[in-house]
Formats: sequence, structure tokens, C-alpha cells
Amino acid sequence: MKLSEAIDKPIVAIYPGRFQPAGAHHHKTYQWLVSKFGAKNVYIATSDVREGKSPFTFAEKKKIWRSYGVPANKIVKVKSPYASDEITTKLPKGTPVVWAFGEKDAGRIGQGKYFKRLPKKTDKLVGYEKNGYFITLPHVSLKVGGKEMSGTSIRAALGDKGLKAPEKRKLFKQIFGHDKKDIYKLVVDKLTKLSEEKMELRGLLLMGGAYGHMAHPFDDSNLTFNDFKSMITRLLKGGINVEGVTEKLDGQNLMVSWKNGQLVAARNKGQIKNFGENSLTTAGVKKMFAGRGELEKAFAGTMEDLENAIKGLTEKQRGHIFDNGHKWMNLEIIYVPTQNVIPYGKDMIVFHGNLEYDKEGNPIGQDKESGSKLAGMIKQINQDIQNTFEIRGPVALSLPTTKDFQVDQQYFIRKLNNLQKKYKLTNGDKVTRYHEKWWEDKIETEAKKAKIKLDKQTKNDYISRWVFGNKSKALNKKNYPDEKILNWAKKMDKVNFVKFAQQNIEPFENLFLELGAKVLMNVENLISASPEKAVKSIKKDLKSTISGLQKGGDLTKMSQLKRHLERLNKAGGFKRIVPSEGLVFNYKGKTYKLTGTFAPINQILGSLKYA
Repeated sequence: MKLSEAIDKPIVAIYPGRFQPAGAHHHKTYQWLVSKFGAKNVYIATSDVREGKSPFTFAEKKKIWRSYGVPANKIVKVKSPYASDEITTKLPKGTPVVWAFGEKDAGRIGQGKYFKRLPKKTDKLVGYEKNGYFITLPHVSLKVGGKEMSGTSIRAALGDKGLKAPEKRKLFKQIFGHDKKDIYKLVVDKLTKLSEEKMELRGLLLMGGAYGHMAHPFDDSNLTFNDFKSMITRLLKGGINVEGVTEKLDGQNLMVSWKNGQLVAARNKGQIKNFGENSLTTAGVKKMFAGRGELEKAFAGTMEDLENAIKGLTEKQRGHIFDNGHKWMNLEIIYVPTQNVIPYGKDMIVFHGNLEYDKEGNPIGQDKESGSKLAGMIKQINQDIQNTFEIRGPVALSLPTTKDFQVDQQYFIRKLNNLQKKYKLTNGDKVTRYHEKWWEDKIETEAKKAKIKLDKQTKNDYISRWVFGNKSKALNKKNYPDEKILNWAKKMDKVNFVKFAQQNIEPFENLFLELGAKVLMNVENLISASPEKAVKSIKKDLKSTISGLQKGGDLTKMSQLKRHLERLNKAGGFKRIVPSEGLVFNYKGKTYKLTGTFAPINQILGSLKYA
């Protein structure tokens, strides 16, 4: 946006954001603002909120910004960056203030009553007391290795323990534009710890409650083709061996316990250690999510409602479920204003089950029935309907036989038979045998293109690496002295692996997406308050997002959109959309999920929501 060259009166500019962390592209944006408004008039506004995607404290963010030479007094801690009262209230009355937003936020902010787009002529601007102004920031791209990076990808890359120090230092310098040791240590240490905690929490959540070891069936290398056929038959017939088919929900996860007479929550392993010694109280959760709008209401409301409900139970009942911080309940928050993809139409707290932990925060036992037990206890004392949420246990589904059972059974099993025939596999062969044969062909084809010859042992090494994830034999000169073969393998590993792995799994993924969509069309008792209305809402969001992506002209996003639309069509298209993330079922002692059309829908809608 072109601003008038002559600013008629001093204007204060505020650059708000999470800055988790602030990279060189953020600094370039700051410099652009300084060139327009002057260094003494530009402020950086950021909060001290820390959770999930926001690991850095305000002090740490300030230190990173200072490494670019930004004056300390121009970096201000605020409760809400979009309000920045901590800056504006210290300005002389009548001072015009302009906030600098990215295109997405500018479009949303511009619809309100307070913010007005900064006009070209600035002689009639009013003070911040009456109106705030905004400008749309030019997009400053951060490309590393030819690929544009986001905050999420930066955090993932610098937190990757598998990335060697020299490579990580090179990456850091590309992202931050400098290699100052203190900033490098601050950022890398913080993000490595965050990566470890995420893996720990992911493990805790997947191990806990009714979901147990949850995976797509085609992800399980222990299943044979015969297992697949039996599973398909039982799902279509409604006779799958389960403790109760449950709905896979699309909400916010949290783990809670009851310790020393109050409700406590955990978002990572550190908060579970020592039986919740450093866990979050209701006040702590409110502080963590302060200034986060509807997300704050969702988590604060959850803690308030749960504490009010659980305190009505007897000490014996609370002890049975929570054991004073030794046991933690895994739950999901369904809150209409913060819905992700599925519009459930009502606010709910859904228990799944609990895990028992030792002093170090390691799981040592679980009770899959505890979610239903706790929900039943709360309902018995008429505390299941609270100020914001309805409190309930796992959502049990009814899975009837499909109307055209024999036709459907033959259709899906025929697809499996065709996959078997490709490599002459038997019903007793595990699905990994298909993957091994597929990769054998792919490795030979790519080696021929590169004009290299691989011996049997080298082929087996690569199959072990790319099929089973065995990376114990490093890709280096010691193990592979032939430089041409080593360079080829490294390129396969870093550049082509994801693409080829996607091609490898695609026929199984498409089969189970379609199967899931078919089964979900027949499921009864879905949690959505108004299924028909919810489906219409999802379709409307889809059409709007697809249109937005097509108009945006981003070739990368267009390519992704094409792939996910193909997956959606293979699952049955718009006619197979149901208001559910999918269902969860048990088979041979393991817990699996079927997502149906949700998987591609989630990817398409996320293309704009989380861009």
C-alpha cells in the first residue's frame, strides 16, 4: 500500500503479533514500518501468553527482537496485541494510531466499527480514543531451500533433534539473518524442549481413555490381508468386535485431575510430574488463555464447570477417579464458537478415560471405563448441565448393517484383491509385504534413471529405512562409500521420500476413506444437534474455501487443493459428508479410527484457516 510521502501529523504505528519466534521476515516488516512512520513512532506489541504454538515468554521474544537492533522501549508487553492499551493510554490525547496487520487479519478487522483503513491523505485523522486505523502489510516471504516457511515449520525444523548442529546453525542463520550464539541457544533449546513435550503429550493422549492406541487400519503393519477383509466385513455388517463404537470428535484436548481439594489441568508431561505438583489450577488456565477471545472462554468455562460439578461428588468418588493427582482424565472440549470443522451445535465436555502416572509422569495404568463412570456420577447428582457445558461420557454409536451389504462387501474386498494380485500376495501376507514390493520397484526404477547399480544389501538397507523407518544405518561415506549412490540416496531421503511414501499408501488410504464414508452414512446417534443443518454448514464452508483458494492464485495451495479434492471425490464426494470426524472401534485388541470424508475436508478448510 502506498502511503502519502508527507505525513501531516505524527502517527504512532503498532505492529502486533505472537512472534513465536520473530524471524528476519518479521524484522523486514518492522523496517518497512519505520521507513513510513519513523523509528520513534513504531512499536512492537506482543503478549506473554504461552501455550502450544506460543512457547516463548515476552522476555524471550523481547531478547530476540533486541538482537535485530530494535530499541527496548519500542517492544511492549500487552494483554491483547489488537488493543494494545498499554501503548495507547500513554500517548497524548488526539494521537492517531495505526495498526499494521497481515492481509487475513486486515480483512477481518476492517469489518468492525473501531478500525478504519488509513486513508492516503492523513490531515483529518482522529485520535485513538475515537478510532484506530489499519494498514495491510506487504507479504514478506521467508524461503529456505526454495520453500516458504511458516511459524509452524520454523518451530518444527529448529526443534528437530534429528537435524545435526551444523545444518541447524545454517538453517537458523537463514531464518534469523544472523548467527548470534545466545539467540541460537535460546531458540533451539526452547523449541527442542517443546518438540519433546509435544511428543510426550501426544503419546499420553493417544494412550489414554477410550481411544487407546488409535490409528488408521492401513497404518498397522501387523495386519494381514485376511485381517483387512474380516475388518471390512464386520464394519459393513455392524458386527465389529468392540467395547462400544465411539465417535471421533473434533474438539480441544485437555487432561484434568483433582488434587488437594481442587481441579487441576495439564498440557504437558512436566505438569503431570510429581502427581501434578506444577499443574494448572482454574486460575492458572484462565491466565494461560487470557486475551485469546473465544478460546479463553472455552478453557476457562471448562475448568469452572468441571470444578463445580466434581466438587459435588464424595471424597471417595473423587479418589476413585483421580487418586489426588495420580490419575488424569483425558477429555475433549466441544465449544461452538471455537469449532474447527464439525459444527456440533452444542457445547459439551466429553470424557474419554484416564491414565495413572508414576512420580516422573510416566503412564503406568489406564481405566478405559472411567470416562463413563465419572459422567455417570456427575449426572446422578444432577450436575451434568452446567453454566456453559453439558458434561458427558464417550459418545456411543449404533452401527447397523449397510443396506447393500453383499454388494458393498464384494466391492471393497475386490479392491483389496487387486492390490494383492499386483505382487502375487496371499491372504496370509502382511500389508507390509505390499509396501516392500512397491518400494523394491520404486528403488529399481529411480536407480535406473540415475544410472546407478545397487547391490542386494544396499537395496535391503533402503527398504528397511523407507518401509520400516529403520534409520540405524546412517547415510554417510562410511556406510556407502560410492559417492554417486550416497548422493542419490540422500536426495531420495530428503526430497522424494514424502512424495513416494504418499504414492505408496494412497490406494490403501483411498480404500479406507471410502469405506469410512460408506459406514458413517449408516451410523446412528451422531452427537451433532442438527445433522442436516451441520452438513449444509460444512458444504457452505467447503465451497467458500475452494473458491478463495482458486482466486488466491497460490500454485502450491492449488496443487494441494487438487489432491484433497481428488481424495474427497474418491471417498464419495459431497453426498457422503456427515457431521462427524469419524468413528473409533476396537479390533484384535487395538483401537482404530475411520474418518471418511472428514480427512480431506479438514485439509481443505485448514488451507485458509491456518495459512
